Order: sequence, then structure tokens, then C-alpha cells
Amino acid sequence: MREDDEQKINGDQVRTGEAEAPARQDEAAAVTAPSEEGAAENEQKTILEEMDRLRTEMDDLKELYLRKLAEFDNFRKRVEREREEIREKVSADFVRELVPVLDNFERALQHADESGFDAFREGVELIAKQLWDALSRQGLKRLDPLNEKFDPVYHEAVQRVEDSGHAPEQVVSVLAKGYTLGKHLVRPAMVAVAVGPENGGQKAGEAPEADAGESEERT
Repeated sequence: MREDDEQKINGDQVRTGEAEAPARQDEAAAVTAPSEEGAAENEQKTILEEMDRLRTEMDDLKELYLRKLAEFDNFRKRVEREREEIREKVSADFVRELVPVLDNFERALQHADESGFDAFREGVELIAKQLWDALSRQGLKRLDPLNEKFDPVYHEAVQRVEDSGHAPEQVVSVLAKGYTLGKHLVRPAMVAVAVGPENGGQKAGEAPEADAGESEERT
């Protein structure tokens, strides 16, 4: 075979290969395009399924929240009702303690004209003791701070008394007793408190001011 013929054959083969190459690329593109569309559809389907799952979970949480809110509201109402029932029971028990005291007061007043002063006073003292016993059973305690140091938490100073026989801030008299109920202060004791005697307008414990002459001598 001649050299010209070989070159011609090789040229034909090269042109044939060049013609087949675009065809193969078109076939590959045709295969790749459906594959990408399927992946996009699968991704969209996955997103929609996830959205449905989250929506269902959100609905379940909302239902749970509303149910717990209703349960808490019922619990709050039940606690308030029980607290009110306890308060009413305690009040009823306390009033039951005081009813006999009221009966004795009425009897004493009915027979006040028939009995003498001493008998009437003795009856009133017995009623006062009965009343105090009823209150003390409820936890009431009396504050009688005579000769004690003044305590602003439990005492209220209504008078200040210059009294050399008592230490400063000592309670010299109790005008009205105080009361506590458990840990609560019902009423502070109304007291008169001793203060140091004033000397020339100066309070006790203060050093007297030096006069002008003494100041000059110290200078």
C-alpha cells in the first residue's frame, strides 16, 4: 500500500473519531440530566417530609402545653380553695374559743346591779384571764419590756425620760404591752425610754466645749 493511501485512511479515521466524540458527549449529558433531576426531587421530598415531621411535633408540643396549663390552673384553684377552707376552719376554732368569754361578759353585765363592786371586779378579772388563756392557746405572747434595753424591733418609744436612776435607752415604763403571734409582731410595746440628763444643752456622754480662754491657753 502506498504512503498516500495510508495517510488518507488515517485522516478518515481521525475525522470519524472527531465526529463520534460530540455524539458521546451528548449521550453522557442525556444520562447526567435525569440523574440530577432525580437528586433534586429526592432532596425536595426529604425537606417536605422534615417539615411535616416538625409541624406534627409542634402541634404535639402545643397540645401538651395547653394541657399542662389547664392542669396548673386547676392546681392553683384547688390550692386557693384548700387555703380558704383552712383559714375558715382556723377562724371557726378561734371564735369557738372566744364564745364562752362573750357568754361570761353577758352574765357579768346582767348581774352587775345585783353584785357588789368587789364581786363584779373579780368576775371581770376571771373573764380577762379566760380571754387571755384562749388567745395564748392560739400562740399569742405578751411583750412587757419593763427595765429592759430598748429594742426598736419590738418596742416603740413614745416618751423620753431624763432619769439618772436608769441607764440610757432603758425602758422605764410600759404604756401599752406589745404582742407577738408566732414569729409575727402583732403590736410593738409602747414604752418610755430613759435618756441621759442634759447639761447646759449638751447630752450625756458628750464632752463639754472648751471656752475661749482655755482654747487660747492650749494654743
